[in-house]
Amino acid sequence: MSKKKKLYNLRTGIMCEIEKVTVLLEQIINNENVEIKTGILAEIVLEKTKKISKMNEKIGVILKL
Repeated sequence: MSKKKKLYNLRTGIMCEIEKVTVLLEQIINNENVEIKTGILAEIVLEKTKKISKMNEKIGVILKL
């Protein structure tokens, strides 16, 4: 796969993950009274932000090549 295609795929993936994180954060804000559900959503958000971070690292590696 070409460098441009890899970068495009990673950036697209990052945008999708950011949208998911945004929705989850909105749900956390709207569900302040339910602590268990909020905790679970926060864990999912943390996992997704780690995934976004790894994808950003991959972009950095590709750009160095």
